Amino acid sequence: MSKSLEKGIDALLSLAARKSIGVTELAKVLKVNKSTAFRILDTFQKANMVEKDNKTLKYRLGPAILGLSDRYYNNSNIIKVARPVMKQLAADIHESVHLCVLSNNNAVIVDQVVPSKFVRSTKIGNNEPLHCSAVGKCLLAFTHEKNRNEILSGLSFDVFTEKTINNMGELNSEIQQVWESEYAIDNEELNSGVKCVAVPIFEGHGASVYSMGVSAPASKMPPDKINAMVPLLIKAAKYITDNGWKMAWEQ
Repeated sequence: MSKSLEKGIDALLSLAARKSIGVTELAKVLKVNKSTAFRILDTFQKANMVEKDNKTLKYRLGPAILGLSDRYYNNSNIIKVARPVMKQLAADIHESVHLCVLSNNNAVIVDQVVPSKFVRSTKIGNNEPLHCSAVGKCLLAFTHEKNRNEILSGLSFDVFTEKTINNMGELNSEIQQVWESEYAIDNEELNSGVKCVAVPIFEGHGASVYSMGVSAPASKMPPDKINAMVPLLIKAAKYITDNGWKMAWEQ
């Protein structure tokens, strides 16, 4: 990737993580001079991807970003099919439900349904590591073997809590268990005090590039509740698999 393109992407990601940012602050984040930071922002402003507040002289994401997001959603049959299923599931179990896709060796959250009056625990666009998130373990267990081996060869085993899986032997055992049961659990491995249970969403050839998870405070996720959720998640995932890929084949 070219350095200038990489800096541009980093600038957008920095804007996405903040309400607004000034030229000086962005220059420090990108480790470039102020004139370079200004040129990057000016280029994006001309494309309506960022906009400038004339009072504060700070920049924020612009309306063109919404257009890109809308195109992504409109081009995804899985998301179209999954959204009403996730809404029903969230209403039935009274917990938040999120959908992830395998991208650049991460589980990327592409949609989420949160019951009313609940606090959003994850954010669309966030990455979840494969080795210690329930959605990530599903993607590892059910991706094609060649792809899994390539991912595992470069895994860094970043540690987030005292329960995070931090070695290949333990992860391989976990992957085997997930493959046999067709669901995965994050037992406070990514965030202390938060548990997640997830299932794969299969494509036509039996592999998985999407997974769907339910996350909640650990106090609200005892083993009996997780056991009750799993069949509901598997049923929902099967519906998405059967109908989402069917739409793709028919187009």
